[in-house]
This record gives sequence, structure tokens and C-alpha cells, in this order.
Amino acid sequence: MNLQTYIESGILELYVLNLLPEQERAEVQDMILKFPELNHEIEAIEVALESYAQVHAVEPSSELRERIERRIMETSATAYSLTPVDKNSDVQEWLRFVADQFPEALQAENFCEPIGEQPGLMQVLVVSSVDIEDETHHDVYESFLILSGKCKCTVDGHSFYLETGGYTQIPLQTNHKVEIVEGPVMAVVQYLSA
Repeated sequence: MNLQTYIESGILELYVLNLLPEQERAEVQDMILKFPELNHEIEAIEVALESYAQVHAVEPSSELRERIERRIMETSATAYSLTPVDKNSDVQEWLRFVADQFPEALQAENFCEPIGEQPGLMQVLVVSSVDIEDETHHDVYESFLILSGKCKCTVDGHSFYLETGGYTQIPLQTNHKVEIVEGPVMAVVQYLSA
């Protein structure tokens, strides 16, 4: 095989740009193992592409920059929220998260916004100054971590109180309600698929 012909074919550029089908990509990797000098060619292609990108870079508009920054913040919020809440969750860490991502919730009487979702898990930030009516879930396990306030929970006829740092899980197909004792109550409500 003529190595120079292989280099000039353009396949290494496609490899660097990750535009090759999986089989051809594997073939290039085999060639790199057989001919280590191809690594120098790949490095040169990477440097050339980076240089080209810098020379032809276009400064984004302020509107586009704001949209990108907002999307990064939303992505960060989602990534953070996918840590499931449980009885050992750090309330202060969650309050810092709320202050960063949902500052309006800190002054709200009533507020409900999704924090994040992934397959089988959804979390919602809830602030409520009104009681939560009876409900029963048939396909999700509900749990919640109280970030501030105090409430009375009644689960299947048994009542107990939760305040800052309190956590509870509601069994599947179990009637439950929440009464606000000292509010508003702020909580991370979590739904886990059955």
C-alpha cells in the first residue's frame, strides 16, 4: 500500500472530524497501529482545522450568547437535579441550588417548577402556602424533602409532621395529603416510576 496515497485520500480528515462510519473508523485505527507515522498526519490535520476555525470564527450576537448561556444554566440545573433525594439529602445544598436556579421561589407563596427529568425519575420544586388535597399514585412512588416550613402529612390515615430537613416516601397506591402548618412550605418533590 502506498501510504502517501492513503494520506492524500482525505480519509484522515474525515477520521479527525468523526465523519466516518464505524467500520471505516475501525479500519483507520488499524492503519494507525500499523503505521504510527499517521499520528503525525492526524496531529497536523487537527492543528490545521483549529487554525482554520480560529481564523474564520464569528463572534455570536449578544442574543445568541444569552440563549447559549441560558441553555447551559438549564443543563446544569438538570444535571444537578438528577441526584435523587432521600433521608440523607443535604438541605443546605438544595437551598443553594434553589437560590442559584430558582431565586424567585425564595420569596414566593406558591410556586411549582420542574427541576429535572430523566427516564423513571422526575423532580419538581414546590412552594405552597395552601394545603395539598388528597391524592393517590398508581404508577409512581412519590417522596419529598422539606427545604423550609412545616407541614402535617397524613398517609393512609396516619398523621406526622415534617419540617426543614424532613423526608418521607409515599407507598404506591396510598392515599395521602399535606396540610401547611407553618408556611409557605418549600419542598423537592420526587416521582420515581414503579
